[in-house]
Amino acid sequence: MKTINSLSGGKTSSYMAIHYPAKYNIFALVTIDEPKAAPKDKKLIEYVSNKIGKEFIATAEDDATLYLMMELEQMLGNQIIWVAGESFDNVCKKGGFLPSKLRRYCTTEMKIRPIWDWWYKHIREKVKMGIGFRYDEIERANKFSTTFKGIVGKRKTQNKWEQIEWREGYFPLIEDKIIHPTIIKWANSTNLKFPLDSNCIGCFHKRPQQLQKNWYQHPIKYQWFANMEKKGKGTWKEDDTYENYKKYPHQLDFIFGGGSGCDAGFCTD
Repeated sequence: MKTINSLSGGKTSSYMAIHYPAKYNIFALVTIDEPKAAPKDKKLIEYVSNKIGKEFIATAEDDATLYLMMELEQMLGNQIIWVAGESFDNVCKKGGFLPSKLRRYCTTEMKIRPIWDWWYKHIREKVKMGIGFRYDEIERANKFSTTFKGIVGKRKTQNKWEQIEWREGYFPLIEDKIIHPTIIKWANSTNLKFPLDSNCIGCFHKRPQQLQKNWYQHPIKYQWFANMEKKGKGTWKEDDTYENYKKYPHQLDFIFGGGSGCDAGFCTD
């Protein structure tokens, strides 16, 4: 059975990629159609465009993630395959309402679907997929899904969809009882420059304190999330708006970073 490691650009999945090699390493990038959020590095834009096979404007993730994936590929000595589905803008437009903890379709459409599409095009047989769930978050493995409904062809003018058993989960960090301090110790021993906070900087799984911190560090990208709420399609979180999170008292002793806490299997630190 062929093996795939799903990478997020965070410390844990990077640790998994180095210590538990797979035949394929895949990174799904979340893109946004906001030119103001574009990286200043034109060569980086060109590199990402070539990697995902289409024009790259900007990402909802920290640009440091892009550099990290480049560095990790060099450390691995093996190609990291980049995929990207529709932009976050288009996904929200088609969804009708903004995704939230109760409607987490963003991970499905921008992480799982583009990886599944790549799998269907290039492999099309059941694979063993490495997921970076640690031993101290073992409960997340119980929610891992092995099937997915994707487009497998056309019926005249309509897409033909099929639910396929396409993978089995492999959780090496759980099997070997690897916990967060081990990951941090390893990350600090490398020359890899990890983003302070992985995954989308405005992910609704993040705590208000983390979101406020991200507002200070990535104001343009954060504003994209705030602006999406102003379009009248709901809010990302139930307790408050992203505009109001900017006004929260700054907690200097808060330890920022630590991932989104998403259980979907791809948005993981």
